[in-house]
Amino acid sequence: MNKYLILGLLQILFIFNLENVPDQEVIIAKATENTKPAVITSFTDDLVFDDELYSILLRVDKQKNDDYQMSIEVFLKNNAYFVSPNERGDFSGKFTLAFSEPEKIIAKGAILETPLSKVDYAHGSAMLVRENTSYKQTLAIVTKDDFEINGFLRFTIEPRCTLEKIPFVISYINGKLTLKKKGC
Repeated sequence: MNKYLILGLLQILFIFNLENVPDQEVIIAKATENTKPAVITSFTDDLVFDDELYSILLRVDKQKNDDYQMSIEVFLKNNAYFVSPNERGDFSGKFTLAFSEPEKIIAKGAILETPLSKVDYAHGSAMLVRENTSYKQTLAIVTKDDFEINGFLRFTIEPRCTLEKIPFVISYINGKLTLKKKGC
């Protein structure tokens, strides 16, 4: 008899606790309320470009072989978005990395995007980037001579609908590749 009484009380307590478990939507809403905006952490040799709709951090690191890896961190603000470099369609404002003298430095392979962009059917089924995203691009030095060339990132930022061109200088001096802001 005591056994059934204890089981009955445990069942009532279990049911009572189930009713007090918050819905997943409430948990997500509370987590969103407590979320702080992303803080950009950079090293002294990183380049940071800041705008009201985005912040971009550029970094270049030597790899095990003679290649380098350029890292591009894009932090979006105020519901901004742009077309992914992985979009196969013909978009003039697609996210692009370019160098003024490709005979000295080249991008090897495809640019890697994390997280991968998703197709946005509401905007013509284009692959749009709507969240903070990291890009990695392998770079190969074609010449052994020292050089300093211009590079830039180009993309159309929405909803402002402006073509952004982020210029920088890439230098290869005494076997070391570095970045600096253009005009500095």
